[in-house]
Amino acid sequence: MTSKEEQLKANLEKHKIAGKPLEITIKRHNRVFVNVPRTDLKKVVQLIAKEPKLQHLSTITARDTGTDLEILYHFLIDGILLTVRTTCPREDPTVDSIVDVVPGAILYEREINDILGIVPKKHPDLRRLVLPDDWTGGYPLRKDWKPEGGEANAQS
Repeated sequence: MTSKEEQLKANLEKHKIAGKPLEITIKRHNRVFVNVPRTDLKKVVQLIAKEPKLQHLSTITARDTGTDLEILYHFLIDGILLTVRTTCPREDPTVDSIVDVVPGAILYEREINDILGIVPKKHPDLRRLVLPDDWTGGYPLRKDWKPEGGEANAQS
């Protein structure tokens, strides 16, 4: 008998994106990860949206690795947390918006835009969400961000 994680992995492995198999790993019980290039992100999310046991998009998180910006899309599918991981260069902090596929992503994408400067292309409404409307102080979760009059954040 196969586990739910293995079944989900097998369902996703049936698909190829741009002629290549998906890079899928099972890290531990109820955790599956898919690594995708940002150019294939939307295609992979469209596949996930067709999963019959998809419950919802739990959240989108992002972080500054020091070299790239990493974006993690967390989906709940039949009790399994499926995380789709992609990166974008700091010099070109863009990804395709998934709002047209998963409408619940709208606020999460606004948040990563606001605090990390990641621009979801074709997002319908990128107004500020967390920071004040008149904010001009950069992106506070980037490692090179300096508060007014302060030092850059420590590299971690």
